[in-house]
Amino acid sequence: MKKKWIYLDNAATSHPKPKAVAAAMARAVVHSAGNPGRGFHKTGLAATRALFHARETISDFFGLSHPERLIFTRGATEGMNLIIKGLAPPGGRVAISRLEHNCVIRPLETMKKRKVVVEYAPCLENGTPDPERIPEVDMLITTAASNVTGALADIDTLAEAHRGRKSLLVVDASQAAGPIPMPWADKVSAWVAPGHKGLLGPQGIGIAWFAPGVEPEPLVEGGTGSASDLPVTPPFWPDRHEAGTINTPGVAGLLAGIKYIAARGAQAIREHEIALCSMVLEALGNHPRIELYPPHDPRQRGSLVSFNVKGMDCSQVAELLDRKGVAVRAGLHCSPQAHRFMGTFPGGAVRVTPGPFTTKAQIRLFISILFGIIGKP
Repeated sequence: MKKKWIYLDNAATSHPKPKAVAAAMARAVVHSAGNPGRGFHKTGLAATRALFHARETISDFFGLSHPERLIFTRGATEGMNLIIKGLAPPGGRVAISRLEHNCVIRPLETMKKRKVVVEYAPCLENGTPDPERIPEVDMLITTAASNVTGALADIDTLAEAHRGRKSLLVVDASQAAGPIPMPWADKVSAWVAPGHKGLLGPQGIGIAWFAPGVEPEPLVEGGTGSASDLPVTPPFWPDRHEAGTINTPGVAGLLAGIKYIAARGAQAIREHEIALCSMVLEALGNHPRIELYPPHDPRQRGSLVSFNVKGMDCSQVAELLDRKGVAVRAGLHCSPQAHRFMGTFPGGAVRVTPGPFTTKAQIRLFISILFGIIGKP
């Protein structure tokens, strides 16, 4: 008999996907197989129309008033590289939260060669920037939801406090986009999100949005299918930041994932995931060998729980769970600074991340399997 698999690594990539995602990608390959913006034959025009429709629909989902400034990327990492390398001025100052992912840390490390000074912003107890102590910098970058602690930044209040400043407010929405509300989406300078996590799309596609007046230098240049007589990248959006052939099957899959969220209800998904995390927090919090990390209120965190087991390496715990058919993530989660803040560097932690398709029965079974490994409370 095939062993049932419990997937609890949705912060890395969501699984399973809505069935409509694969179907939409297959249709795109068959019926929109042309290169968007290149050629006037029916397949090329079909791809162009599909891309336009996707951009408009995704913008509507996030409440964005300038859909042309929503660009498609390979993922949040590419989007963040575009923002940092295209907007951080040489010799400028950039402040970050205590919880940033390497998609922020590593590009900034490179920018130090251009004399960019990187510092930590004054932060709240949960490691996110304090809206009452915004530093005088050229750019402030924060995660919307930590991929290690799950802590949520108060982006709405940050955006309000940041209004009128000349500096840029940049948000990494990798762990928020989808089930977690983003009423601030058109109130910040720029934000990025991957398609394959909370938006339930495929890997290899992402989005980045820029407020009017925020003009990064292109990260990639080449053919755009427009203004081909010019030796330089055209100045108009979205072409300026979408050189090369767009991943139209990926866009189709992303759109299908977002349509699923809209139909089921983002709030319904959020409540479902909160309920699952509450089960994990309650059960693990009563075990003497398990150390949980704040915030402990499931409504103040994304859909993830990080923990360690006393006397065991986190990778050992993850390996033993895998042998029993439970998929979790262990280690530093590409966010060593967050682990330093949490006090778990260099060892890391075990991370459990339920998703929209995780059931309460699966969570109960995970808890039973974990306690079978480490002993009951």
